[in-house]
Amino acid sequence: MTREHTNCMRFLATPGKLRLYSVRFCPFAQRVLLMLTAKNIDHEAISISLNTRPEWSTKVLPARTVPVLHQDSMVISGSMAIAEYLEEVYPSPRLLSSDPYRKALDRSFLDLSLPALDPVLKFYFKKGVNADSDWSAFLAKASIFEKELGIRKTPYFSGEKPGFVDFANWPTFSMALGLSTFFEAQKMPSQEEYPLLHRWCEIMRQDPVVTSVINESNTLEFIRTAMLGDTNFDAGL
Repeated sequence: MTREHTNCMRFLATPGKLRLYSVRFCPFAQRVLLMLTAKNIDHEAISISLNTRPEWSTKVLPARTVPVLHQDSMVISGSMAIAEYLEEVYPSPRLLSSDPYRKALDRSFLDLSLPALDPVLKFYFKKGVNADSDWSAFLAKASIFEKELGIRKTPYFSGEKPGFVDFANWPTFSMALGLSTFFEAQKMPSQEEYPLLHRWCEIMRQDPVVTSVINESNTLEFIRTAMLGDTNFDAGL
């Protein structure tokens, strides 16, 4: 795997190799990076700094959003579309169940869980200003995750080890953890009220795939600079 962080990239990609265009600390891009890492897929990752957005970025980002996956003439936009593609084309190791019913249950849960995390992103973009209602909305949805873990009776949503559902949801939870550290008044779902969700958060934070993609110290520094109005996309480099 080759990773680059530059706005002066070698424009020509390696023939046949996957290339992911992303923005550091973007939870949607992190979702795809977790999938790529979990599957050990050889790829190039190009991070674009929004502070000095390069002119060439408009040529490789059809909707001017990230993530975007390129491979030769193939272009796929959107984190979930890319994740589904990777699961189909690179089936080993599987991150979704091969059982049609279990797979349908996972997709149904994602239809609930991903929108439930939107208030975290709203809080971030508002920099916490007049955003208490957004954080409250996030906490109100925590029961969705607690209930699902209780139904599944496994430490992870995907079973005894993290899989597609876990990696799809985790980046926004990671951002929430960083925000709750910076804004002391904004607490994460409590261990007393949501023991299964709390345990899931703790074991996800320690997962080798997660720690190889998401550095908590760098994330906190990024959030600190973003909340103070001088976002540092190069935090930790």
